[in-house]
Amino acid sequence: MSLSTEEKGLIAEALQLYIQVASQQVPPQHAQQIATIAKGIIRKLDTLGAAKGPGGNKPNGITDEWFKNVCETCDKLTAAGCSDKVTEKYPGKCDPILKYEREKSLTAKKE
Repeated sequence: MSLSTEEKGLIAEALQLYIQVASQQVPPQHAQQIATIAKGIIRKLDTLGAAKGPGGNKPNGITDEWFKNVCETCDKLTAAGCSDKVTEKYPGKCDPILKYEREKSLTAKKE
């Protein structure tokens, strides 16, 4: 599924309007939660239609090497990107990638 630039812009604008209306009707803490979720949605719009692997789209902040050697076989990869909460906040800091990097450095030390 691929969205045009105009479609992505319309969705982003609609979310901004929703945040403005919600901030007038809900407590500030809840409005902040809504804003955080909306920002996540807007960020995911940029990855819609990105390069696809067998399991889904390459997440933001993930190198091609990590995607090829780790993400493509990970069960947390979806069409929208990585569903792992750690990777969403800190790309490259999930357990499978950390394990891959550790094994890679151990292999390099042996050589």
